[in-house]
Amino acid sequence: MRIHSNRKLFFELLAVAFVLLLSFFFFRFVRAIGFPYTSWLGAFLLSFLPAFFIASALGLALHEQSRKGSFFLFAAFLPFLYALSFDPEVFSINGLLLGLVTGGLLDLQALRSNSFNILVRYTRAGSRIFFFALAVYILVQLLELIYPFSIEGVRQLFESGSEEPGNLGAALLVVLALFKSTDFIRDIRISEVFVYGPSRSGKTLLLLALYNHFVNFHHGTHQEVILSYDTQGNLSKVNENRLRIESMLAELETGNMPKSTGRADMAMYVLSGKRGAIPIEFSFIDYSGEYTEDLYPEKYASAVHSLTEKLERFNVNTVYRRIGTISFMELLKNEYAEKLRGEFHDLILASIYKKMETAGKIIFLVDGDFLLSYQQGGRKELTRLFGLYSRLVDLLGNEKSYALVVTKIDKLKELSEIPEDSKDARDIEQEVYELMSQMDTFREIMHRAQKVPIYFYTVSVDATLSPQLSNGGKTLEEQQRITQIYPWRVGEIAQFGF
Repeated sequence: MRIHSNRKLFFELLAVAFVLLLSFFFFRFVRAIGFPYTSWLGAFLLSFLPAFFIASALGLALHEQSRKGSFFLFAAFLPFLYALSFDPEVFSINGLLLGLVTGGLLDLQALRSNSFNILVRYTRAGSRIFFFALAVYILVQLLELIYPFSIEGVRQLFESGSEEPGNLGAALLVVLALFKSTDFIRDIRISEVFVYGPSRSGKTLLLLALYNHFVNFHHGTHQEVILSYDTQGNLSKVNENRLRIESMLAELETGNMPKSTGRADMAMYVLSGKRGAIPIEFSFIDYSGEYTEDLYPEKYASAVHSLTEKLERFNVNTVYRRIGTISFMELLKNEYAEKLRGEFHDLILASIYKKMETAGKIIFLVDGDFLLSYQQGGRKELTRLFGLYSRLVDLLGNEKSYALVVTKIDKLKELSEIPEDSKDARDIEQEVYELMSQMDTFREIMHRAQKVPIYFYTVSVDATLSPQLSNGGKTLEEQQRITQIYPWRVGEIAQFGF
């Protein structure tokens, strides 16, 4: 479910109204701009570029975070093309058609690669160049009216009653405002989703459930790189094999829970799949211990510099660029395993922070066990956790989408008879959401949803399990065995990525 905010909608409507107002003034004054000496190339560009931006706006409209940019492009360039169409000496049908085709092809490429950031980059840079050039052109026309420059010449021009100077001046101001308003075309990254959660939050089982979903519904594949050392400090093949996805699934077959990572283990998993032609990628980093208090830019920079000292082959800029990628992890494992043995903290911290920095969407996991012990310390832990997640949203910025995912819901509710897409399933999600809403730090996240898309989901990796019993208010320690992955509403998490 989306954490809705009427205030966010209100500000978005204000932004749209502002762009429409600029569009009205632009349409009012653009016809005052003359193009009497436009060459064939100039006429072609004047038709090609607006058509290209309008076609690109159709692609930007496909993603929530780029729709304001889409509204801006429509509002600015449709009136320009309309006004230009009255001047057959300047309006170029060939330029118009080629612009629409080129923009449409760029839309298709962005959709196929799920890389709308490329579309944003081209349209923002191109529209800024367009409006800057147009402002210079209008300024030159305005200066020509008062040439030769003298106070007497300016006075006579205004006394003549000509509307041309006023129209050109107003057109210049509107074009400069439109140049500034290109800020509405914001950077977005949506092709990669990073899943972050503290220890024991259900990260490993969610990885297996998403793997199951990707393989069965999205032509999924996976990559993994595992660094694991034995007690002598050598790479351990045994531990590495234990942390592979197929080994963890095999453990479940025998009723054994996958073993968690040790202090000398680090694993990076990447799940890749497609919905139709649209690719998506989910990244997990599994590690032992907590890396929550260190997720700050200063600690990240310190970790990168510490790693650079050990990796003499790479300079700091290269490490910044490549850290967090699975290819770089593979290279480090093959060539620097011995030197990295004592650098786990820096390697994990730098990889996690870089993933959060570059991913377009981030999933924060919430341990469902805290719901069972809500009155016995669970609320305290949830309060602390939501405070961390609120701080991370503030740190990482508004250009991303976020999701809070509560795991292990099977311990709270009987799910075996509740279809994933049913009203009862949504009611369970709403019930958990309302419980979380009683905490101040969660309400702060709700307030942040006024400016940034934030979603809330409840999931289980095995919907066949019975709810966890309690004894005198304390949950029983004996856990039910999971022998297969029967995901419940995990598809909602995959859908969040697309």
